[in-house]
Amino acid sequence: MTRRLSRFWIGIILIVAVGFGIRLADMALWSPHTTLELGGDAVYYHEASNLLADGKGFIDPYRYLFGAKEQVTLADGRVVKVVTPVGHVEPTAGHPPVYVMYLGATSFLGFRSLAAHQMASILLGCASIILAGLLGRSWRNERTGLIAAFLTAVYANIWINDTLVMSETAAIFFTFVATIFGLRFVRNPSRGNAAIFAVAGALAALSRAELLLFLPVVAAVVLWKAPLPWKERLLRYAIAGVVCCAVLAPWVIRNNMVMSERVTLSDGTGTVMVQANCDDTYYGSHVGYWSLRCGEPQPYGPNGELLDESQRDVVVRARATDYISNHKARLLAVVVPARIGRVWGFYEPLEQVRLDIGEGRASIPAKLGFFEYLILAPAAVAGAVIQWRRRQPVLVVGLWVVLATITAATAFGTTRYRTAAEVSIVLFAAITFDVLWSVVEGRCKGSKQPTSGHDELATLND
Repeated sequence: MTRRLSRFWIGIILIVAVGFGIRLADMALWSPHTTLELGGDAVYYHEASNLLADGKGFIDPYRYLFGAKEQVTLADGRVVKVVTPVGHVEPTAGHPPVYVMYLGATSFLGFRSLAAHQMASILLGCASIILAGLLGRSWRNERTGLIAAFLTAVYANIWINDTLVMSETAAIFFTFVATIFGLRFVRNPSRGNAAIFAVAGALAALSRAELLLFLPVVAAVVLWKAPLPWKERLLRYAIAGVVCCAVLAPWVIRNNMVMSERVTLSDGTGTVMVQANCDDTYYGSHVGYWSLRCGEPQPYGPNGELLDESQRDVVVRARATDYISNHKARLLAVVVPARIGRVWGFYEPLEQVRLDIGEGRASIPAKLGFFEYLILAPAAVAGAVIQWRRRQPVLVVGLWVVLATITAATAFGTTRYRTAAEVSIVLFAAITFDVLWSVVEGRCKGSKQPTSGHDELATLND
């Protein structure tokens, strides 16, 4: 056992080295090298983390660093000029806090540059490789763990996020963490495991808000099937809920103390809705995607005064809701299927790759990620069938796919929204490759008896 364990860890170390090298190559060849090359949310994460390290809290980095000069048409027809000076301090809850806190810790230690934040993200990405290996080993065996780690190391749709300074890096890491402890809870739904699983699920939600559903769904299904008295089932579900709320509470309480309107994990829902529900995305050339133009003009108060994030979110959410109510048939029949098709590569896949590049992904990694996805997605489907036929846990890994689909259907379709589901893809694909390995290994040894891999492939054929 000692020899096998050491061989496993030697393999993990070598795979991490490969993954680290790929990410360094990406940083050198294709990633942004200056803050001027960053776009969108990447600017937010980089600058907000430095401001957090400076003791300014979670504030909007755009208005603080750049200010704004805008001409605004008010409801009564008046046109006024609104000037937001550089240094304007406005609390933000535009994104959950975990990734900003992680980069903020590196900034606090003096590593404030873009390159330093990219390197910090690369290290977090390499930690995900280790977690993939541990999860695969726990789920199936050591070889599955090594395969899952290798896929996590080389799959471009995972490593592409690290040097872009995007929260998807933290989301992938905590998706692995939540899945590991979720699997432990599936196998032993004790009170202690319920509490630990709740912490992991809450941290996943604090990396990306849509991941919040993972914990209550998995815990409910596991406890429903558990051979326990109903009182004990309810108690353990309550433990998970209380612990999760306790982890989320500091962020939620802070948001509601500094914002004018009620806010939970983030106040970006309205922005997403208004940019995804308009003529451009219902009838234009990018059906099921988003349009920056749809979010204009930005809302202001009746006299041109600046609204805070939560107030703006309420206004644009109402605007989006009105549009949706007037286009329900189009939404259900055309837009939602297009959104789901985009996130899974079924609808306009080549156009979606071009749109991914427009969002900041480099051309070569984006195209490589799409090519790898075409290979891994069928393997993942086969792996899910194999695990289901084995009567092994499937929900705890596969639920991320469901959540990604729901996110796309209710927001818009983009490859980034598949982030957590990439974990499902590499894990299920690792199962399939492990089975194929067993088949090849059996044939190379000239075995006359069918291997388990033969049996599983025969099952799939059936």
